[in-house]
Formats: sequence, C-alpha cells, structure tokens
Amino acid sequence: MSSTPGTPFDFGTRLGLVFIIEAAFLSALAVTWVLLYIGYSAVKIKRGASRKWSTQTHIHWFFLNLMIFDLIQAAGGLMDIKWVAQATVTEGRYCTAQGVLKQTGDVGVALTCLAIAVHTCGVLVFQWKSPPITALLVIGFIWIFIALIIGITFATHKGQVYYGVTQYWCWITARYPSQRIALEYLWLWITAFVDLVVYASLALILKGFIIVNRGSIRFTTSEDRVQRQFTSSQSTSRRQDSNSVAMRLLFYPAVYIITVLPIAVVRWTTFSNANAYVPFAATAFADALFASSGLLNVILFALTRPKVLPSREVMVLDTSASPFGHGQTRAKRSLTDYSNDDIRDAVETPISASFSPRDKYNSLIMQLP
Repeated sequence: MSSTPGTPFDFGTRLGLVFIIEAAFLSALAVTWVLLYIGYSAVKIKRGASRKWSTQTHIHWFFLNLMIFDLIQAAGGLMDIKWVAQATVTEGRYCTAQGVLKQTGDVGVALTCLAIAVHTCGVLVFQWKSPPITALLVIGFIWIFIALIIGITFATHKGQVYYGVTQYWCWITARYPSQRIALEYLWLWITAFVDLVVYASLALILKGFIIVNRGSIRFTTSEDRVQRQFTSSQSTSRRQDSNSVAMRLLFYPAVYIITVLPIAVVRWTTFSNANAYVPFAATAFADALFASSGLLNVILFALTRPKVLPSREVMVLDTSASPFGHGQTRAKRSLTDYSNDDIRDAVETPISASFSPRDKYNSLIMQLP
C-alpha cells in the first residue's frame, strides 16, 4: 500500500489521503467557527460584557494568530483533494501553492506556540512587564520571518523545483534536506522542547515543589511543603483545583508533541535515507494527526478557556484567602478575564501562611495558553 513518484496511487493510498483531508477539514471547520465567533463578539457584543472577545492581553493576540496559522495549515492539507482525484501528484502552480501553505502553517503554528511559552514563562517566573503592543511586534516578526524564508528561497532557487512532489503531496523536495531542517523542522523541535520544559516547570510550581519570589527560584524541601500545608488556609477543594489546573497545563505540550513527533519521525526517516521503507499507513496516521492540530487547539481552548464560548458570570460567595479580596462576594471570573495587571499583582504578592504557592499560581494560571 505504497506509491513511488510518478506512479498512480492505489486504493489504499487514496484512502489514507482521504483520512488526512478529513482531519484537515475538521480543523478548518473548528478554527473558522472560532474566528467567526471572535469577529462577531468583537463587533456585536457590547463593550464590557462577559462574553465579549477582548485583545487586552498578549495571550488573546497570540491565540488569534495561532488560529490563523492553524487555518493556513489546514488549507494545505485540504489541497490533497486534487491528488486523490487524479491518483497522483503533479508539479505546477497548485503544487507550489500547497508547499508554501504547508510550510507557512507549520512554521507559523510552531513559532506562535513558542511565543506563548516564552511569554508565559517570562510573566510568571521573571515578572516581565510589557504592554500588549509587544505581542503585536512578536506576531509581526513571525510573519516577516516566514515571508523572508519563503521569498528568499524562491529568489535563490529560481528556475529550480524547490517546492515539488514529495511522493504523496507537495512540499520542499528531497534535493534540499538542509532547508527542510533549518526552515521548518528545527522550529517544530525547538517549540516542542521549550513547551515541555516551561509547562512542566509551571506544573511543579503549582504543586509547590518550586517557589518563585521576585525573580528568585528555589526548590522546596519536604519540611517546607509539610509546614505550608499545615499553615495554609487553603481548603481541600482549592488544593484539588490547583492540582487539576496543573495537570491541565500538561495537556498543551503533550498535544503539541503528540501531533508533531510522529510526522517529524516519519519525514526524517524518509528524507534522511532514500532506501528506508516507511509503511504508508504510518505516514497517513502521522499526517492525519498533524492535520488535526487546529481541531485539538480549539477543543483545548474551549475546555480550558470558557470565555471563547458564550458564557455568563456566576456570583459566588468566596470566603477563602484570595488576592482579589477576603471573605467577600465576587463574580467568578472565567479563565481569560484576568489582565496582565492581575498577573503582576499576583506575582508580587509575598508567600505567607495565608497565601500558599498554590494560591498564588492558581490565580496566575488564568492567563496561561
């Protein structure tokens, strides 16, 4: 169930490509729905309403940029429809367009996820203070970088087949292995590594194994944790909440790594050794999973960020120690309601008997991607 360049696809190969197309379609559908809702929210919903989409923080801008790149990535996968219909891949403008879309989407998603991880680490650990316009500058850099790597490669390989047939679809051809690594895979691998390190570290902070206070970082001892649990006014319910949030954090690097690792391994095996045999079933599975990136990002965001979806604030009585008030009735905020000022205030709140690391980082976590 494989195919060599120039030979017609058999039924199994075409069926595998259909699965990839379906995954890309679901991603495109989910991302389009979110983008339409964001547009509707920004234009139609009254200012200050709990359901209104806002771009008041870096995370809002980064998420919007991530959705756009997810849509571009899905569009590249949807273009496989032509190869299924004609049972082969042919070079030409359509093929070149698919290669450009695939590279743009893949690198754009990776760099945006990298920006989210670095920003999150900077705010929570190093107490960075920057206006939301910084996010726009970072996003602008990402787009300029991608435009340059595509524009320069076109200029330097003029008259050559740079984007062409790569057996089952179009991408950077096997003649340019260095460009494949430096201009795409390197960024996917860096992002996966940084995501894993950042979010695993934050999970340890949430669980009280690491303390960060005004830029100083130290590991806690078992005695520290016992004393903190003994003196903390945090309820069992809130402790369970913090643990739940910490575990939920790990879904993000896990999902990114799960979607990136299989396709990276398959493609690396293929272009690093021309004689290596990779079953098409493995290729189809890896690419279908990779094409599901947009869908998985939307599902995760919908589950962990209620404000993306229409919701109403619920008034609850909070009598526990909190950076937002003591023993008072307040509106229960959704996960995107917290501004950078809230984050900075929480970061600068000293750790005391009445405000444990879990309390501190439970409030900070509201802004995490």
